[in-house]
Amino acid sequence: MLNTRWWDYSDKFLNLNGRISLIYSIFWGLLGLYLLKVVNPKVDKFIDWLKVKFKNITVLKIIDISIIVLLFINCVVSGYALDSYLTRITVENNLEVENKEEVIAKYNYLYKEDEKRANRIYKFWGNEVMVKFYPNVTIRLSNGENVLAKNYSPDIEPYFYKFKRD
Repeated sequence: MLNTRWWDYSDKFLNLNGRISLIYSIFWGLLGLYLLKVVNPKVDKFIDWLKVKFKNITVLKIIDISIIVLLFINCVVSGYALDSYLTRITVENNLEVENKEEVIAKYNYLYKEDEKRANRIYKFWGNEVMVKFYPNVTIRLSNGENVLAKNYSPDIEPYFYKFKRD
């Protein structure tokens, strides 16, 4: 009892079903007030400056559309990279998943039929890159169990560091 800290008890008593913590709610409330009082006026000034700088509004619309197109391309490429990574992990480690025949056929298409495509996939989305960008991606096995894909590449460390609580 002498070595306990107040935050040791905050997780047990000051939350709602282990989901909503009073301490974090207060923190986010204060952060929201800070954003409204300090950050929002600066963003408004920046937007006003952009309107003065670019009197022709079509330039801003072109910039907006370009950013939206780039974000859409990024989403499509990320989905393709994740799909090829999960297919590769599933087949190379002989994991029992539903529709395993389709996954094997997709693996053969991606990695066996065209060597240039396989080299591109490995170059841009190899195991190291994928584990670092998506450390918590899971694969659902046919028995309903979810396994982390990074467990099949144990020598690769993700970018983040997990802090251990006392």
